[in-house]
Amino acid sequence: MKNIKEATNNLRKKYTSYFSDNYLIWLMPALALFLALIIYLVPGNEIPEGGADLRTLRVGNFPIVLILEQSQGEVVSAWLRTPAGVKQIEQLDGLSYVSDSIFLSKVDQDDKEDLLWRTSFTNFEGTGVHLWIGVTTWSPKAHIFITPYEYTRWDAVPAKLVVPKGTAVYVSPAIPTYDKADSFRGRDSYSFIYTIRMTPEGPAFVPVPDVYRQLGILLRAGIQGEFTPTKRLAYVRMLNEFNSLADGKPPKAETLLNFQIEKIAALSWKR
Repeated sequence: MKNIKEATNNLRKKYTSYFSDNYLIWLMPALALFLALIIYLVPGNEIPEGGADLRTLRVGNFPIVLILEQSQGEVVSAWLRTPAGVKQIEQLDGLSYVSDSIFLSKVDQDDKEDLLWRTSFTNFEGTGVHLWIGVTTWSPKAHIFITPYEYTRWDAVPAKLVVPKGTAVYVSPAIPTYDKADSFRGRDSYSFIYTIRMTPEGPAFVPVPDVYRQLGILLRAGIQGEFTPTKRLAYVRMLNEFNSLADGKPPKAETLLNFQIEKIAALSWKR
């Protein structure tokens, strides 16, 4: 009996040692893989001395995530994660997140709603960018654009526009230079307003007549309080363009040139 017990104990120790060694053999690669996955998923920019935090922005069930690495309220690095991969958006560096807005509409061949997502960023001087991300569902793709962001006199107007579903209102920084007239911009000036909608090719300027009828009324009231001749003339010409768009006519070349939109990337993936 004693010999049997000793043999059993020796066998138990042997198997314990065997499984322990094999456990370590499998554990170390697993830990290395886990650490590599963390490094891959989290943006790897150097964290400033003051410390940084990560902010993630999502929209419902759409498979995109905007990741902001921030330090003292400013973006240190920004990344858009999609099923097609990760895209760094350097245009947001040094700016502060302000707000975001979501606009849903059906623009492709399925019955699912497609996304137009605007996030706004600015600096202490009041200038920055709007980040526009459009996502289609039938042929999955993320369209990434930016436009300039600047405060204008429109920000002091208390009236709200009534817009159709899926329509974003973009306040550009400046007035188009109609007939080579002076251009004005900034907090002390009204500027051109664009109606933006999602299309199969991404966010685009799509004039919505009813919105421009409302803008015409607001701008006409604003002109009454403007006494600088050159600025008043610029407003009148912009009002004429608002009225023309309200009648369903195409925009002028100056209006299109004033629309400063920059395409960053288009990322596609399989359904």
